[in-house]
Amino acid sequence: MEKNILAVYGSPRTGGNTSTLMASFIAGVEENPAGGSLKVHRLRINSLDISPCRGCRSCSLTGQCVIQDDMQKVYGLLEKADFIAVASPIFFTSVPAGLKALIDRCQKYWSLKYELRQKVVESQRQGIFLSCAGSGSGKIFDCARKVIRSFFDVLDINYHSDYVYLKVDEKGDINKHPHALKQVYDWGRSEQFYNLLKVGE
Repeated sequence: MEKNILAVYGSPRTGGNTSTLMASFIAGVEENPAGGSLKVHRLRINSLDISPCRGCRSCSLTGQCVIQDDMQKVYGLLEKADFIAVASPIFFTSVPAGLKALIDRCQKYWSLKYELRQKVVESQRQGIFLSCAGSGSGKIFDCARKVIRSFFDVLDINYHSDYVYLKVDEKGDINKHPHALKQVYDWGRSEQFYNLLKVGE
């Protein structure tokens, strides 16, 4: 049975450090022993037109967002994904505006789940967070982790783990990190990841 992996590129910069991290993770996934049963969908936020949530509360009544933009295509990808990986740099201790707009537009799922009492998906999924920051303090990731955890929770995604790296600021700095790219590649290719998705069920 084919499993869908959704790779969310949250950076406004093309080819930056978190994009490189995601590419390494995907390379591992594509060489996973699961072979053709894993299908990767890439979602690059910097190429999408996603407006901020208006707080209009229409989704509280209908479960649908009234804003007609690229987010309407994103909803389908979020719903059919068996696994979601989010890669994002840290901007002012949180995620960049484009990624935050996507997350805020998931208010419709909060309304479906908690106000309209409807299921978003039929089963629990899994997700990871990939990030790096120029800071040398591990606390720099605390706010972003909370945002991603909230995003995952409303979509019934278990926050399985994260891979975060400090003192990575200038474009290309992630390539100088002694272990980062290998760590995410190895995990994507690992039996643990294969089993996590319960490939074949």
